[in-house]
Amino acid sequence: MQRWKGRVALVTGASVGIGAAVARALVQQGMRVVGCARNVDKIEKLAAECQSAGYTGTLIPYKCDLSNEEEILSMFSAIKTLHQGVDVCINNAGLARAEPLLSGRTSGWRNMIDVNVLALSICTRQAYQSMKERHVDDGHIININSMGGHRMVPSADEHFYCATKYAVTALTEGLRQELREAGTHIRTTCISPGIVETEFAFRHHDSDPEKAAATYESIKVRGQGWSPGRLGGSSNGADITVAVTLHQLSTLASAVPESRGHSECGHVRAEHTLPCAGKSGVGM
Repeated sequence: MQRWKGRVALVTGASVGIGAAVARALVQQGMRVVGCARNVDKIEKLAAECQSAGYTGTLIPYKCDLSNEEEILSMFSAIKTLHQGVDVCINNAGLARAEPLLSGRTSGWRNMIDVNVLALSICTRQAYQSMKERHVDDGHIININSMGGHRMVPSADEHFYCATKYAVTALTEGLRQELREAGTHIRTTCISPGIVETEFAFRHHDSDPEKAAATYESIKVRGQGWSPGRLGGSSNGADITVAVTLHQLSTLASAVPESRGHSECGHVRAEHTLPCAGKSGVGM
């Protein structure tokens, strides 16, 4: 844990949900965290809270539209100038649009691809290059995926979203192979939460609170004994991510209860694979 103090982590989508919880936890552990999102006001508020709490790290808010490659490249350039580079990259940002395969709008599909697939790939590439340039051989690239990246959600509104998350699963595996071929000790991990109550569904349904609430109320996880009132919060997903980042796999194992039956509501893929059940999960 000590070796991460003062080092730089990039957390995309750090304004709410798991991203905000991860950013806070890493700052608490003493890291310098660049938290990016389009809504930087929330990250600035979080940064002030971290400072008031006396955390040993620092949260640096950065406004970035991840659907715009030029803004991503500009962000990495700024990180290089101000903080030397990135040691940990947590690709957390993601979005969903209710755009079925048979009737969805191309603009909605493209928006999901831009953020869920291309932004993740661009950030991964730039983070790796940053590590390579500085001879950082113990870096970590973590992709916050979804259980929708391992099984299809039985809702037409989610099918294209799931396709982008299946892409994240494939991209992480491809990255793992390329890192191995490069002979580096830089690690990659894919964390796939189940359902967690965040702003995810609210945004998915174009800020309609009733539809968002109905989404969470309708969730049934087979074989887990969950009821809608027992959906997880973002802090548990953050605990898992931080444990992985700090290479505390024993902590990770204790934080992730054993799944029951054949249904998983969360999944972690690194050198080790652990099924996640219980309290973790969220924004698909």
